[in-house]
Amino acid sequence: MATPFVYFGRYGRKGTRRRLCNELGPIVTFNLKRPDGSWFGHREVEKLASLSRIQLRFFTGLKLEGFERLISFLSCINLSSSIYDTGCFCNPGACAKYLGLSHLDLLSNIEAGHVCWDDYDIIHGKPTGAVRVSFGYMSTFEDAKKLIDFIVNSFVLLPHQSGQVHLPRSIPYSSEDCSCERRLSTTVFHLKSITIYPIKSCGGFSVEGWPLSCTGLLHDREWILKSLTGEILTQKKIFGCHVPTLISPTYHQPCQEIIPSIAVPEMHLISTFIDLSQGILFVESPRCEGKLQINLESDSYCCHKEAMDLQAQRYEVQGYHNEINIWFSNAVARPCTLLRCYSSQYYSCLGKIGSAGMCRDVETRLNFVNEAQFLLISEESVSDLNSRLRSNDVQKGSAGSQIQLDPLRFRPNLVIYGGEPYDEDGWRSLKIRDKCFTSLGGCNRCQMINLGIETGRVKKSTEPLATLASYRRVKGKILFGILLRYEIDNEEQQEVDSWLRVGEEVFPNFD
Repeated sequence: MATPFVYFGRYGRKGTRRRLCNELGPIVTFNLKRPDGSWFGHREVEKLASLSRIQLRFFTGLKLEGFERLISFLSCINLSSSIYDTGCFCNPGACAKYLGLSHLDLLSNIEAGHVCWDDYDIIHGKPTGAVRVSFGYMSTFEDAKKLIDFIVNSFVLLPHQSGQVHLPRSIPYSSEDCSCERRLSTTVFHLKSITIYPIKSCGGFSVEGWPLSCTGLLHDREWILKSLTGEILTQKKIFGCHVPTLISPTYHQPCQEIIPSIAVPEMHLISTFIDLSQGILFVESPRCEGKLQINLESDSYCCHKEAMDLQAQRYEVQGYHNEINIWFSNAVARPCTLLRCYSSQYYSCLGKIGSAGMCRDVETRLNFVNEAQFLLISEESVSDLNSRLRSNDVQKGSAGSQIQLDPLRFRPNLVIYGGEPYDEDGWRSLKIRDKCFTSLGGCNRCQMINLGIETGRVKKSTEPLATLASYRRVKGKILFGILLRYEIDNEEQQEVDSWLRVGEEVFPNFD
């Protein structure tokens, strides 16, 4: 039998690791470590567990509750996917103690922009939380075995026949292939589509050409929806937002209240379009009659500008009059307000710590994006993924219900064609005509790509994230597509024919 290469760190009172399991009780708190000494983050465990249909409840990643209720709960409500609950860890002192985090570590984590519910589960090589499993009266041997099987299949390294080790469900990719670089020097790439998403988490629209700005594509993710109690509305729960007082030039780090986001998958059904010649943003929803028209130079703002901190970025925002807010409240079936970004500024040192998994662009102005100004994917990479999905369906005997993904399922700004699948992984930068872009690395995918529309309704499944996790998982991230930053010497440069157009040639660089 192969020996597993995995570290199982059990947290608790001193000496409890050596006790027999029948003396420890039903609650186990742990983290997992790789053979090289690095840690698996608790958010990685959560993401992969959902693909194995295991219910996890995380409180800043420190607690995994309700495992004993999984089978009975799912059977009662007949769900085929996991149920999540996120919240703030209620005992940061104990967390710091058992994770070995010093006072300086905690300060460094805060300066890095780490807040409750975010994805920063490893900072400076140390975990920011852990996983807790609670067994109870209704727990069975099968429940425990399902958990162990999940850990073995997803995290345990087993010796290969060659004597080396490999990680099941994970095939690291490399961007250092010299032969690939030589081949790509003769490959021609072109821009296939351009897509803008004016309102965060709502539908986008594709165009033949579109102007660039210092924040990326003009008006991309320039608007955001917020509940009346301050939560940010998105298709998924992704982060907390800080709500400081009004903008003042005299402070840099105001007192802030952490507010979570609310998952509203139906936001995907809201469609948008911007007519630049008319200067109007058009919005439609199946829950509302007629198109909503918002003048881009409107005087319908209802109040003064405010500051809002989101993912270590400070935004200057302004809201709208009640008529517009009522329309969006009907569209998402909950009271909310529409906010527009007027400026943004990075305010913490996230980009200085060099922590793996933190890809957020901190050197340029951003609208309400998660990580960077642009997301680029290639048509060939999507085709390869579709082939793998079809192969999986055949193996499972479900060829009649094959998934055929459109590139827009991944909400890219730019889709290219030409070359081989995943050629874009190795690009350091690229040019489209005379426009220069820097690659910030791969895009870490999440459950949002599992949301699809079927008969006018949002449907959630485990695909395509489960298949991507089987061959695109690297150091806790499931990568698909690359993030880009638009490079301009000064903001005046963008006024001179700063457009991207479909069909233009893409020139990748590796230096």
